[in-house]
Amino acid sequence: MMKESIAGSLGDVPAWAAGLPDAARARIGYADLGTGWEEGFVRLTQAIDRLDLPNDRIAVSAGRLQAMLEARLHARKGWNAHPESLSRKIEKPIVIAGLVRSGTTALHKLMSMDPQFQGPENWLSMAPKPRPPRDQWSQDADYRETKARVDAVIARAPELFKDHMMSADEVDESIYFLAQNFHYNYFSSIWGVPEYDAWQRQQSERPNYEWMRDCLKLIGLHDDRTWLLKNPGDLYGMGALLEVFPDARVIQTHRDPVDAIPSITRLLVSSQRGTLGYSDPAAVGARETNFWRDALAEAERAKQSAPDQFIDIEFRAFVADRMGTVRRIYDHFGITLSSEAEAAMQDWLDAHPHDGGGGSRRADGEPPREKLAEAFADYRVGRGY
Repeated sequence: MMKESIAGSLGDVPAWAAGLPDAARARIGYADLGTGWEEGFVRLTQAIDRLDLPNDRIAVSAGRLQAMLEARLHARKGWNAHPESLSRKIEKPIVIAGLVRSGTTALHKLMSMDPQFQGPENWLSMAPKPRPPRDQWSQDADYRETKARVDAVIARAPELFKDHMMSADEVDESIYFLAQNFHYNYFSSIWGVPEYDAWQRQQSERPNYEWMRDCLKLIGLHDDRTWLLKNPGDLYGMGALLEVFPDARVIQTHRDPVDAIPSITRLLVSSQRGTLGYSDPAAVGARETNFWRDALAEAERAKQSAPDQFIDIEFRAFVADRMGTVRRIYDHFGITLSSEAEAAMQDWLDAHPHDGGGGSRRADGEPPREKLAEAFADYRVGRGY
């Protein structure tokens, strides 16, 4: 079952994963994957192998992991072709981070209507390169490939992406950059691999944010606009994020975990079933409860070191008055809201009426309300829930 050693003393990767690096190299036409990814790749593929999945599900996992390897190659190929990109500075990025299902996606999409901002489009997150003019995207092979893959996923499971509003050509969260080192929360949530999860949570998040920073420099090589980023998981890595982006302006969204955690549990259960063919809702709920409790605590520690760089936004307040919330954010950070941007935002709101943000219905196996209230007691008291 074991074939090729990638990380020496860590042992061999499973046979189904051994050829993925070379397959990625062949597809991208570039050989240098760099370093820092090997241990996570080995540990993750070994953990997936222990799940004893059927061949069709192994193929799904292999495809997703190869896509991450290809993304690394795209980035390194781009830096090699454009070394000047790495000397650029990213100043005062705006980062939207908050408890899952607390309005981060809607706020990100809404603010991205402002032309003074640039954000990482989904397809460029998986194929980092200097952003081509938009009217040339349809001729770009990487764009067409990513769009076909995203459209196929959405067609198979539209319910998973209804709230995420996923599209290849629109801004997306930065999770895809952060996962390209193969030690990130994304893999633990999707594959449900406790051994890998325990290891990755002991790793520094800083290399992930350094990788993302350099990818953004490459993508924005010819664009000096302010970066607008979004990722709920940034709460967990907030200390590292502020080390790499010391002047970041952080919008932290909040929602009662008693409602938010069941909502993300349902989403991840559906995602795991699509990837693995099964899921254990109780295990997913317990894992997410633990992770997001720690993430909120880390964000609070980081906020204490730079309180003026944060603004807190309540999910309920955002739902009640989305443009009012945007104005409050702009006022807080001294950002000018132009009439052009405001009109574009209103057009977006008219096209995307709010439908409840995941609701508060519950399903079998989800964490009981009383357990969630206990786990997040300090946070809930502090936010007045």
